[in-house]
Amino acid sequence: MRPGPIIVAVLSLIFVVAGVSWLGQSVNGVNVVVDPAAKPKPEDSADFPKVALEGPQPKVGFEETEYDFGTKPRFSTGSHKFVVTNSGPAPLKLMAGETTCQCTVGELGKNEVAAGESTTVELSWTIKQPGPGFQHSAKIHTNDPANPMQTLIVKGFIGVDMALWPAERWSMGSLKVDGSSRFEGFVYSHNTEDFDVDKIECESPGLEFQSEKLNEDELKALSAGMAADLAPPPDPHGDNTPPKHPELRAGYRIRITANDRIPVGQFSVPALIHTSVDGLAPMAIAVSGVRPGPYQFFPLPGTSYQHANMLIDAGIFSPQEEHTAGLLVVCRGFDGELKIEEATADPAWLKVSLEPASGEGDVRRYRLLLKFPAGLPSIIRTSSDPATLAIRTNHPNAGLLNLKAAFAVEE
Repeated sequence: MRPGPIIVAVLSLIFVVAGVSWLGQSVNGVNVVVDPAAKPKPEDSADFPKVALEGPQPKVGFEETEYDFGTKPRFSTGSHKFVVTNSGPAPLKLMAGETTCQCTVGELGKNEVAAGESTTVELSWTIKQPGPGFQHSAKIHTNDPANPMQTLIVKGFIGVDMALWPAERWSMGSLKVDGSSRFEGFVYSHNTEDFDVDKIECESPGLEFQSEKLNEDELKALSAGMAADLAPPPDPHGDNTPPKHPELRAGYRIRITANDRIPVGQFSVPALIHTSVDGLAPMAIAVSGVRPGPYQFFPLPGTSYQHANMLIDAGIFSPQEEHTAGLLVVCRGFDGELKIEEATADPAWLKVSLEPASGEGDVRRYRLLLKFPAGLPSIIRTSSDPATLAIRTNHPNAGLLNLKAAFAVEE
């Protein structure tokens, strides 16, 4: 049924979206800037439409009570009209009530709908802050005894011009012994129909990059994978249907290949991804991982070792005497005698040495020793602030070995 020409009620809500997080956090409030005097207060509830106790009654009907505007870019504006129909024999009275965001309510036009007539309630918004989205409601009070109050909901996503997936860090995990490994990351846009990856800057010779544009099916698969990994957005309205995750309009696959020029140990290498979008700064991402190399490490007595972090825990010791901690190193892929060619430590007084160790089998074993001199002041170096060791050896496939050390010197 079309809205009648007699009455048009317009409820204008200007939404300012304020930093909504859908990863396990609650939705922030939205401010509406309109006439403050028009907002119904709790003490004015007597002004809401009165339900007649007898006689003919109105019957309110909404063609829809929820609108998902999909994905829109930041700073865009939009509006939606909810159609309201009175199918009862008595006049229908309407009045705007509270919203979930504690906003003020704009002026209403005539708020009475004759029998058989229709009107519209219009909600409008301007997106001023980044998303990823919002979901809010406005209440409409009526004099229909069967439906005295109806909640109208608007929700949607604020699309990004350009972003990376995974978003925080591209981790290659544990590389193979020879340093080889592969990883795939993605560059995508909700708002741009087409773009190119112009170049990728990275100073590490151990990483190689290739880019490939995604086709329509690959974009849908990426969008589905992202939606599965993200937590559903919170719903302050009691509705179990959250806004749909945004569709991707364009994207690229970034293939990263590691080689034997990656040093042994943990690494985190920055990279800059340049696109063809005018005015968009290059996107920065850290590519990280661990290369175990041809070594296996086992803690010597009095020492512990965290393989994932390549961290030696030398324990707690007194400054009165020299202290030694270390690892048993099993070396493969080298028939010669493993030697340290250069070792740099921070702090500089931490000394490193390597000596052969006995053992059975055809692999070579060594004791990598960390020596702490006597007379040190009280020092605590934890895993969040460890000592660092850069050890260059004569091994042909793993010349550089990066280790960390935690310890505590206490009286």
